[in-house]
Amino acid sequence: MYPLYSDCQKRYSFLRTGVIQMNKVVKYDNYMNSLNFKYFTGMDFNFLMALCNRLRNMDTAEIEISFKELKEITKYKRTSVVQFVSDLKRMNQKLMGITCNLETTSEILMFVLFPTFKINVEEQILTVSVNRDFKFILNEITRNFTRFDLQEFTELDSKYAKTMYRLLKQYRSTGLYTVSVEKFREIMDCPVCYTNKQFMQCVVNPAVKNLQSCFRNLRCETQYSHRRGNPVTGYAFTFTPEIPGNSEEGQEDNKDGKYMKAPDRYGSFHQRSYDYDALEQELLRRS
Repeated sequence: MYPLYSDCQKRYSFLRTGVIQMNKVVKYDNYMNSLNFKYFTGMDFNFLMALCNRLRNMDTAEIEISFKELKEITKYKRTSVVQFVSDLKRMNQKLMGITCNLETTSEILMFVLFPTFKINVEEQILTVSVNRDFKFILNEITRNFTRFDLQEFTELDSKYAKTMYRLLKQYRSTGLYTVSVEKFREIMDCPVCYTNKQFMQCVVNPAVKNLQSCFRNLRCETQYSHRRGNPVTGYAFTFTPEIPGNSEEGQEDNKDGKYMKAPDRYGSFHQRSYDYDALEQELLRRS
C-alpha cells in the first residue's frame, strides 16, 4: 500500500470513528526466518503472523482470539465457519511438520511452535500458546530481530512475496540481502522441478514486482560463478534502507537501542509573523 493512501485511510478512520487505528506490528527473533515453511499458502502465512502479533511479549500464556478478529486481521474472505476451521487446522498441521531445533555442544532440542492450539467451534474462539522452549522468539527481543507491519504483509499477493518480504525486513537498516541459490530456493519453498531460470521468472521476479511499494528502489542481481558455464551461485537484493521515524515502530527501535531517531531537519525553523494591516496600507500607498 502506498504511504499517502495509507495515511488517507487512517485520517478517514479518525473522522468516521474518532479513533486512529494503530498498525499491528509483528516482531520476532531472526531465527524464525531460518525456518522453511514448506507447503504454506499465503493465507497460512497470514494466520501465522497474526498469531505472532498476538503472542508477542505474552511469555507462554494462553491467549484467546475470536474467529471474527482473526478473519479481520488476516483478510480472510470466506464466510463458512466449517471452511475457516479446516483452514486453521491445515495451517497448524503444516506447522507441526516443521523441524524446529536448537543445538548446543551438549544437546539438541526439537519442538513444535504452538503446543496449545485449541479450536472452539461452538464459541468460535482459538486458544493458542507458544512453546516454552521457543518463547525467546517473541519475548523481550532487544537485538537481531525482524519487524514489520501486519497489514502491509497481509495485503501482499503471493506466498513468495510474503516470504521475500520477511527476509528483506530483517535487513531493513542496511538495504542489502545476499543469499546462496540453494538456500534461497529452499526457504522460498520453490518447486524442485524448477530450473534456476524458471525460479527467477516464476518466483523471484513476480515477488520483487509485488514488493516495489514496500521497499524503495528494490533490485535483484543474480550472482554467477566464474566456472565453466557460469552457473548461478546466489542473489543480491538491494533497496533503500529504512529510517525509523516517530511511529510506534520507530520508538521501539529507539527503546531497543538498535537505531537512532531520524533527525528533525526543521527543528530550528520559525515562521515569521506579519502585520497584514500595515502591509495592505503600504501597498495602497505605493499604488
